[in-house]
Amino acid sequence: MYIHEYQSKRLLHTYEIPVPRSEVFTQGDSIEKFVSNFGGESWIVKAQVHAGGRGLAGGILWAHNKEELKLQIDTLMGTRLVTKQTDAAGLPINTLLVEKPANIKREIYLSLLVDRESKKITAITSAEGGINIEEVAETSPEKISSVNIHKTSGIQGYHCRLLAQNLNLNKDQFKQFSHILRQMYMLFLDSDASLIEINPLIVADDESLLALDAKMNFDDNALFRHKKIASLKDTSQENPIELQAKQHDLNYVKLDGSIGCIVNGAGLAMATMDLIKHNGGEPANFLDVGGNTTAQRVTQAFNLLIDDESVRSIFVNIFGGIVQCDVIANGILQALEETELKLPVVVLLQGTNAEQGKEILKDKHDLITAVSELTEGAKLAIEKAGAQA
Repeated sequence: MYIHEYQSKRLLHTYEIPVPRSEVFTQGDSIEKFVSNFGGESWIVKAQVHAGGRGLAGGILWAHNKEELKLQIDTLMGTRLVTKQTDAAGLPINTLLVEKPANIKREIYLSLLVDRESKKITAITSAEGGINIEEVAETSPEKISSVNIHKTSGIQGYHCRLLAQNLNLNKDQFKQFSHILRQMYMLFLDSDASLIEINPLIVADDESLLALDAKMNFDDNALFRHKKIASLKDTSQENPIELQAKQHDLNYVKLDGSIGCIVNGAGLAMATMDLIKHNGGEPANFLDVGGNTTAQRVTQAFNLLIDDESVRSIFVNIFGGIVQCDVIANGILQALEETELKLPVVVLLQGTNAEQGKEILKDKHDLITAVSELTEGAKLAIEKAGAQA
């Protein structure tokens, strides 16, 4: 689960990690009242969306007086921000973070993440932080330092020294860096985070370290242990169809193709998408209805695909293990009766009661074509999507 920058900074502050002074402006707040209450002479107005690249996309604006502050708040609030990490529609701006600017001497990169390869928490630093960190990692990987941290030992002094050796910190700054890293690690463990990124961690002109921007992700499977963090979820930042899918316990991810996929099991779903791409097609989604799916869940899956205008054909690939294929076949017919679907549907049923399922579908609906093999189904779904385009 993603959270906004202002929420991340509040968590950092709770763990005694220094962040700039700021205030949050939300939909419905009075701009006049907000500006009159907020002291200072200049500010940075930052759009709170779940995407990076905000600065280059116009989502971070400077204000050098109160009139400009009113203008920048009014400019951003209620609009949508399109960045290199969003789709063409962008994300809604419902919250702004108004922050006192800091005098930046240098920018550092610092993060903690779960490294699936080493199966450990990994800390990463670079002396060249800021908006070009991805470019630094790609073109100058020697400027990136990383260490794996074993959970039984936690952060040790040598971890801090290894990570700071290329950051050009003086003795006092090294103490600050070590404190920030240790506190980040505690927050990471306490919250079941999957990523905590401070970019940039700045060296200010008074030689202090300050977290100027922050990003945090959390393990969805552990949120039941963290009610306060779960309450930070902003559903306005999520794809409406993906949100609808979650409400029905469907694992759905929107993709750019034209072939809608309804599959039970994540592995089978991946294999189905791979085969579609191998044969020249493009899947419109990843949609796993689950290994113990029901007819009702299949109907909900059809409803999701109906709302996607890019879908030109649907490939239903169900392997009957626990689930019975005849039950799914009746669910497909029920879904076609209850929805206004007018797209061709290719169905592959294998496993428990597959033959009964095929018999149920046989000659029952003009839109349905039953197949007996995966490659045959993928090719036919591609062909029918092309015919619909």
